[in-house]
Amino acid sequence: MFRVAVILFPGTNCEGETNRSLANAGLAADYIRWNEGAKLAQGNYDAYVLPGGFAYEDRSRAGIIAALDPVMEQIKQAAAQGKPVIGICNGCQVLVETGLIPGLDGNILAGAVAVNTRLKAGKIIGTGFYHDTIYIQTTAPAGRSCVTTNLEPGTIIPATVANGEGRFIFPTDLLVELDKHQQIIFKYCTEAGELANEFPTTPNGAIWGIAGFCNPAGNVVAYMPHPERLERGGDSLFNNLRAWLEHPPKHEPYTMQWKPESTVVGAYECAKNCLQLYVELKITDNAAKTVELALQQKGYAVTVARKTHWEVWHEESVSDLKGFTQTMVDSGELLNTHKERYTQHKTTQPKTVSLLVRFSDDFEGKAVADTLRSRFGLNGIANIHKGVVWELTFQSEDAAERTRLLTEILQTHILFNPFSQDCKMIT
Repeated sequence: MFRVAVILFPGTNCEGETNRSLANAGLAADYIRWNEGAKLAQGNYDAYVLPGGFAYEDRSRAGIIAALDPVMEQIKQAAAQGKPVIGICNGCQVLVETGLIPGLDGNILAGAVAVNTRLKAGKIIGTGFYHDTIYIQTTAPAGRSCVTTNLEPGTIIPATVANGEGRFIFPTDLLVELDKHQQIIFKYCTEAGELANEFPTTPNGAIWGIAGFCNPAGNVVAYMPHPERLERGGDSLFNNLRAWLEHPPKHEPYTMQWKPESTVVGAYECAKNCLQLYVELKITDNAAKTVELALQQKGYAVTVARKTHWEVWHEESVSDLKGFTQTMVDSGELLNTHKERYTQHKTTQPKTVSLLVRFSDDFEGKAVADTLRSRFGLNGIANIHKGVVWELTFQSEDAAERTRLLTEILQTHILFNPFSQDCKMIT
């Protein structure tokens, strides 16, 4: 019997459904925790599954901390050997953040899985977490991937979605190349098989209505929905995994031509008629601590702090800025004063670099602005941007050394994903 390692991170919560569907497909599943690298190495597994959940509570953003976990180096090696690696929902987010999907040379980061945006008739009708039964359709030839071995194009599979960050963002020119090589293997559809890139058919605003990808060899697959939660759908995909393991197909090797642009981190400048609020927790910030530990595990002597950043643009007609600010604070929309405090100016500390990270489309900031206008009468608000300020404090006294370390840390992408977020340095 083929053996499958089901990888568990702190926060994984769909291992039971995954194990059930693997067993129903005649596959033997073993749970391997993130800190059991030796057990994973000794197991000689035939395939690997990263199930759904909220690895590390989605700290920094969904999937990134798990993607940098040492156990993922073993998964990368297994994928390079041609062994199947499947990421479902949170596992999909992890595989995108590692670069195993879409699988460019060197596992270069090539896209993002961003906050859900429910779009209908060109309008945003909701953002964030969404849970429902949906349908996906196979869009690549049978045998193109390890979960579609015997599934013809147009096969409809019922599934559920249950996530807050499921919106694929990939450059259009890269998608064209992936489409050419048939690496787009699933798209959202209606129960009748109709494709529609709007809510509710596409539940999260994913580009092109895409629900899943494979790498060039087809042995690495990532998809956002949960077919394994529905017996028929989950069995179908894992039966195909078993068929792949029994008779592994061979795909002609090719190298994708797409290359990412250089990421530029510029200086942050606050516009005229703009208020800033820096919000920090009064209690321990576990998200900052998790990022700090992940960086220290990779050898960086750095401490990390985090603040929520609100940039509020207001009309010139607003004369009482103190009262205006107090109304915003009292609304509870920008912070919870029972556990958070705020300042209106950044605190400068020696040997500390401050980086402002914001989602490029920032739907949350727009939604908060609408709420403050409609519910609290703050019609003087022109716009609001929400972001996170990461404060990195280095031990080195040498400014050049701190710059070198910062450059390396940015290249890990732990603080921001350039395909969905912008990053500016606050001086």
